[in-house]
Order: sequence, then structure tokens, then C-alpha cells
Amino acid sequence: MFVRRVIDHILNQVLVEGLANSRWFQRFAVWSHATMKELQAKSRDGSATLDTHVSSFMDMAKQKSAQIRKEFEQELRKVQEQQQQMKR
Repeated sequence: MFVRRVIDHILNQVLVEGLANSRWFQRFAVWSHATMKELQAKSRDGSATLDTHVSSFMDMAKQKSAQIRKEFEQELRKVQEQQQQMKR
């Protein structure tokens, strides 16, 4: 157990120092950080656009459902009137 901890510590130390001193890794870290910031900004812009589209869609859906409901109620009244006339 003790030997494993020592080996882990040494490998971790070598790995961290090796990556910290690696120009390739430093460039990769800077590039990945910049890319993540760019993606975050795009997702914020995209979500605003998406919100606009969704709210527009919801407004149209409400209007359409109200129209369909009105038509359904009219048809239902017609059917009820026909049934009442048939009973007479």
C-alpha cells in the first residue's frame, strides 16, 4: 500500500511537471480554454434565439388551438341540435 502511494505520487509529480513544461500542452490548454469560452458565448446566443423561436411557436400554437377549439365547439353544437331534432 505504501509503495503504491509512493509510485502514484512520483508518477503524478512527473506527469504534472512534464505537462506543465510542455509547450504543446500549454498551447492545447490555451486553445481548449478559448474554444470553450467561444462555445459558451454561442450557446448563450443560441439559447436566446431558441427562446424567441419557442415563444413564437407557442403563440402560434395557442392561436391555432383556440381556433380548432372554437370550430370543434361549433360542430359539437350542430351535432347536438341535430340529435335534438331527431328526438322530436
